[in-house]
Amino acid sequence: MSDSSDNKFSFTKTKIKALKPEKKRKTYRHENLKGFILEVSPAGTKTFRIYKRIKGENSPIKVTLGTFPDLTIENAEKKALEALSLMAQGINPNEQRAQDKKLKTTFIEAYEAYKAVKDLSDKSLTGYNQCINAYVKDWHDKSLIEITDEDIKARHQSLSERSEAQADYCMRIIRAMYNFAMYEYKSADGVLLIGENPVDILRQQRLWNNVSRKQTRLTKSEINKLYKALSTIRSDETTDSFMLAVCDFVEFALFTGLRKMELLKLEWSRVNMDDKFFYISKTKNGDPLELPIGPHLEAILHRRLEMTNNNFVFQADNDHGYVREPRKCIDKICELAGVEFNLHDLRRTFTSIAELNKVGAYVLKRLLNHKTARNDVTGGYTVFTAEELRVPSEEVQNAILLSMGLPLYGQSIDICLQNLINTLSKNEKKKALKILEDQFCKE
Repeated sequence: MSDSSDNKFSFTKTKIKALKPEKKRKTYRHENLKGFILEVSPAGTKTFRIYKRIKGENSPIKVTLGTFPDLTIENAEKKALEALSLMAQGINPNEQRAQDKKLKTTFIEAYEAYKAVKDLSDKSLTGYNQCINAYVKDWHDKSLIEITDEDIKARHQSLSERSEAQADYCMRIIRAMYNFAMYEYKSADGVLLIGENPVDILRQQRLWNNVSRKQTRLTKSEINKLYKALSTIRSDETTDSFMLAVCDFVEFALFTGLRKMELLKLEWSRVNMDDKFFYISKTKNGDPLELPIGPHLEAILHRRLEMTNNNFVFQADNDHGYVREPRKCIDKICELAGVEFNLHDLRRTFTSIAELNKVGAYVLKRLLNHKTARNDVTGGYTVFTAEELRVPSEEVQNAILLSMGLPLYGQSIDICLQNLINTLSKNEKKKALKILEDQFCKE
């Protein structure tokens, strides 16, 4: 930059207004404040800047202060003095400005950034948004550093009065968001701008509610009632295709223990009827899963094939092409069966039956697609193919068939009848016996 007298003067409104743009960007220096400059672009934009070396650095840097006349000369000089003071301390004003901006990041901005990097399922996303919008909406415009551990304690306590489980769920989301923000928003030299996670206070003071996991599952008699209800619905000619798809989905879920969306999004392109296995590419834990198709699952899939004309096994006439929310249909099944259950109950039922049938822990983990802990070295080396899972999978399915009163594939008629009788209640056995007696009398 030239130091000629025509580009060095005391900045005044009159003099700056009089400056005309030239073909190239031109720089003017403040004659009394070293490093304070004004740049005029060919388009006529007049920008106040600092151009000076930071203490301890070799090369000068530019710090943009603002444009004239939006930024007055008085305010520009004030900003210049602040920037020069930082530079004299060895601080880069540009980095300081970026750091200050990060410190002003609002709760909702951090939450949106967190969601953007997380691969959340539609269900998880709905639950997250509901918590953040319903329970902490008054925090949305606060900066992250404004929310204290006392705020967390008070909000957790008030939410716990309504639902302990929801209070813990909401705080787990916020804890994860802060963990993300702590490493996302750092200073230029890598120092954490958010030094601690305020949700940690719940652990330190043992305030988590730690609501026990649900223990509900279907009993043997309830499995039988469920199957009878599904059969009744299927035999009704007025049952629509959506309800039939849900019935097959519920039965498939019981026989596999798989999660809701892992099954509902199952595509025919992932089903190999010839080699009798199916493949789920996108699962909750991110690991793909290949499972065998036993005889009963094969029968369900053949029934599905006859009722679908798109690529989804559990087809529905909607924008997605598959059943999205089966809750209302499941409520009807519950009412007809006289059994209350949800989809996690089916998963717990499958797991419990597998355990009772002495399915190995690592095999069961694979069937359920549970992730092996990092410190479990043996589990990390244990790999099962669909074919190797076939026998244990069918053992569990056979136990479910017995509870349903259905014959096992390849079993003799005598054993089938005995299994069927074992599933009947005393009253049902009396009725069956009466029917047999009446039949014999007729003969």
